[in-house]
Amino acid sequence: MTFSGVEAGLRTRRGLLALWLTATAAVAATTLLMQWGGVPGWDDAAHAYKVLLLRDGRSVFWDTYWYGGGYGAITYGFVFYWLAQYVSGALIVILAAGTVPLSFYLYLRDMWRIDDVWPAWGFALVMTLYLAHGQDPFVLALALTLGGLALLARGRPFWAALPVAVGIFANPMGLVVVVPFVLTDFIVRPEARRRYVLWAAALSPAVVLRFAIGLAFSEPGSYLNETSQLMVFLGFALVGLAMAGVNAAHPRRQFVVVFLVYGALCVGSFVTPGSPLGNNIGRFFMVFGLPLLLLLRRTRLRRPFRHVDLAWVAILAFAVLQLATVTSHFLNAVERPQTTRGYFAPALAAARELYDPNYRIHVVALRRHWEALYFPEAGYPITRGWYRQADAIHNGFFYSPYNADEYVTWLRTMGVEYIFSPTEGPLDPWSRREARLLESSPAFSFVEEAGVWRIYRLLEAEPILVPEREEAREQEAAAEGGAAVAAARPPARGDISFFGHERLIFSVTRPGTYWLKVTSSPYWVLEGPGEVVPRPDRFMDLHLRRSGTYTLRFRVTPAKTLDVLAGRFGL
Repeated sequence: MTFSGVEAGLRTRRGLLALWLTATAAVAATTLLMQWGGVPGWDDAAHAYKVLLLRDGRSVFWDTYWYGGGYGAITYGFVFYWLAQYVSGALIVILAAGTVPLSFYLYLRDMWRIDDVWPAWGFALVMTLYLAHGQDPFVLALALTLGGLALLARGRPFWAALPVAVGIFANPMGLVVVVPFVLTDFIVRPEARRRYVLWAAALSPAVVLRFAIGLAFSEPGSYLNETSQLMVFLGFALVGLAMAGVNAAHPRRQFVVVFLVYGALCVGSFVTPGSPLGNNIGRFFMVFGLPLLLLLRRTRLRRPFRHVDLAWVAILAFAVLQLATVTSHFLNAVERPQTTRGYFAPALAAARELYDPNYRIHVVALRRHWEALYFPEAGYPITRGWYRQADAIHNGFFYSPYNADEYVTWLRTMGVEYIFSPTEGPLDPWSRREARLLESSPAFSFVEEAGVWRIYRLLEAEPILVPEREEAREQEAAAEGGAAVAAARPPARGDISFFGHERLIFSVTRPGTYWLKVTSSPYWVLEGPGEVVPRPDRFMDLHLRRSGTYTLRFRVTPAKTLDVLAGRFGL
């Protein structure tokens, strides 16, 4: 059979079935090999923790064990975590990733009128290797969104809106990454505009609800914008533009527009202060890079190669850039031990002896950040977590130069007493300074070594719940006034007896104002006489009217959510 005959066969129903089965089998085989070889995906720790919280019956809205407290899966997307309670997360990813190449082919065939199956087979390779990222909710959202676009291309706008709407609540990036295609279709294809309008109308309730959730549970967030990454993404857009101009197989305008739109989005994300997208805008390239360039593999240029199209130089170069990160992840054995339970077991054993619910534990961040799973899973709240953009809540100082005094002040502000610093395995680049400060600063005392961990104690540590300054001054004045006055007015002190994921139980010796170093939210409810007041540092002041025991509980109700939304709009 000739090559053209093979290509024609791959475009038949049987050929498309082979595409789907092959892609699914390849993803399944890679998943099994990763599990067998102990190679978790880059983001696996974060998603394992979110699934764990839901399995344990924790709130989808809040978790106090990361970042001093922050909104949970509700702002990131919860569909994957909800499903993974009942079905293996790996199975969800296998089934989702296996459909992506087929949906992409059907979308291009029916919307772009390009009946070229090889980019879809290239997409099968991309999705197989993409497992290294560990972006399971995104893969599910991408599969749902591309499935929706394939239905839209077939003229089914209302049915198309359904999977896309579900995808928005799995991970909104699934919709964001296809925005260049949506805008291109709307600009280039007048005949498709009506169905896009109908699709957008059917999708709008889900978009409005997702936007409302974002407002009702908003918190500071920003992602890294690295110039080197921007250059790669812009380079891809510019090379795509050049290849579109010289391609000899397809109408140019649609390709020109899609690459222009993507380049504009990259620049816009880069120049926007505190952009929540940041380098995440690169997911379009990381997913669609090779398939899009393969569509442009036939050009009018033959020189300097006589028998090979010049386009293959650019295709191979950007394929290397697209797949180098995931390939290096599979080959990187140095970071692999820091993802295992055995690596963390000595530290967790030491934490059992040292932990006091009045203090958080700070873990110097490892490159893979599996401390974000193992410490909270064992019941220890930590200062940071997994999603770097959420560091903007309280930990933004890590991304600029800081000295020992600033570091110590931050630790006291976060209510930290013990610091766990690994001695083996690469650290997060933004945490390398910490190891040196822990060794050199007199503010720390060395406690013990536990396996590959060195444990330090912060001298003069401040607990999570402390009386406000005026209470402390009054206490000092009482002490100066004599023993009788001091006996009549016992010192103001707070004690936390239970520090849960969305509930705290504490007692105070005197009424007054107490600083609680937990992230404020309008959904905190104080059970006892008093009130919760947010502070400028995004923690809370508790105005307590009596001594005794209180419970602080995170509680979301429809009425409170609507009240918060009304406040956001100034109503």
